[in-house]
Amino acid sequence: PETGTDAVDAVFANAAAHTMAATVLGYAETFSILLRKRNGGRLDLPAFTSAVTGLQSETIDNVDFAFLAIDDAAILSGIPLIQRHNLNSADAVILAVILRYARLTPTSPILLISADHRLLRAAQAEGVRTLDPESFPAVDVASLLASL
Repeated sequence: PETGTDAVDAVFANAAAHTMAATVLGYAETFSILLRKRNGGRLDLPAFTSAVTGLQSETIDNVDFAFLAIDDAAILSGIPLIQRHNLNSADAVILAVILRYARLTPTSPILLISADHRLLRAAQAEGVRTLDPESFPAVDVASLLASL
């Protein structure tokens, strides 16, 4: 467990009424973090295996979980976001995909969950609601999701 785990767990526990989505890039980044922790000795093999299995079952294998496509148009749409918000290219393309999704589904509430403060500030500046799991109390997640 690390800071923010309780809040993220609460999001998954209360997500039944909401569509959960990510990019495959986000999935790969999460997997790489878990592997780094395994290789660095901070996760033993059983904990790593459990975490990777959980990641896959909560996302890839979950029919209620969506993946937002990253295509060339999204990558190019991220360039102005890099300039405007000093983002790295991966964060810019993720934000571009979220903004595209918001335009295509204007009645769907969007909540970006990230601990990356630069990405959170950029998303807020672009009009996207955000949640930083490292500073948001897990007990307040259900009411936040209900308010979307």
